[in-house]
Amino acid sequence: MNYQTIPDHNGDIVVLGDLHYDSYSRFSLNPIDQWALQDIVWNADALILAGDLTNGPADRWTQVFQYLSEFILPERIYALPGNHDFYSGHLTDDHILERVAKNAGAHFVQKTALLHGDTRIFCCTLWTDYNLSGEPSIAMRNADLLMADYDMIGAPLDLNPPADSIPIMRRERRLKPREILRVHQDHRAWLADSLASQHPIGSHGKTVVVTHHGPHPAVAGKIDTLSAAFHSDMSDLLIQYRPDTWFFGHSHRRFRAKVHGTDIRNVSIGYAGELIDESVSYLRDACVWKN
Repeated sequence: MNYQTIPDHNGDIVVLGDLHYDSYSRFSLNPIDQWALQDIVWNADALILAGDLTNGPADRWTQVFQYLSEFILPERIYALPGNHDFYSGHLTDDHILERVAKNAGAHFVQKTALLHGDTRIFCCTLWTDYNLSGEPSIAMRNADLLMADYDMIGAPLDLNPPADSIPIMRRERRLKPREILRVHQDHRAWLADSLASQHPIGSHGKTVVVTHHGPHPAVAGKIDTLSAAFHSDMSDLLIQYRPDTWFFGHSHRRFRAKVHGTDIRNVSIGYAGELIDESVSYLRDACVWKN
């Protein structure tokens, strides 16, 4: 297992999801100030962004990194994409987001293992298996009908077309839920292999997971027909590998629960004005991992 080391300056790791920077900038607001996170971010060894930095296209990430540089050095920022980060692009745009992050001096951490002190951190979007309620076909149909993702994200592009292929002019195809399911399966397999690997620090080492999508119904809130597009039930991995903490976003519902020994925390900032009645103290506490 290859690890990317986060330099240890005796600071904490801060994990935030759903910055939705464009939502705040539209009203001349500042998400870090709005949620009183300045001191936490300033003193962090790393800020891990758990997806939905902004609405796509990918080059909008440049604005987000520039804004965050007021609070933390870009080389201390580690970003994985959420569904909104692929808007106006394609499901296969990881390589474009990676390039934008690197050009800003930040790190792109899709399917990436990080090491900070005695803590290993596994990062991926995860997406969803649509099976939270046990009726994946219904969940996929409802998501396709009701969620913007399938109109705003282009279907996967062939990044390595055959050399003798002939380009065909045609209307771009809509994204299908089954294509997101395939990416979920890939990310889940990577995560399972990562959790099964030997900890580089040994048996006393700690394990943290960061995903955009949710990992368990206990942190999904009231479950409805769309919940399965936001969360999967990863109980088998929780039971088998017992990670210490799992951070996620996507649903903008600030729930936290201890499940099979794992502290699962929603760390969504959310849209401007959306969570105005939520306690500031919840997010300030939930978003910090102390090594």
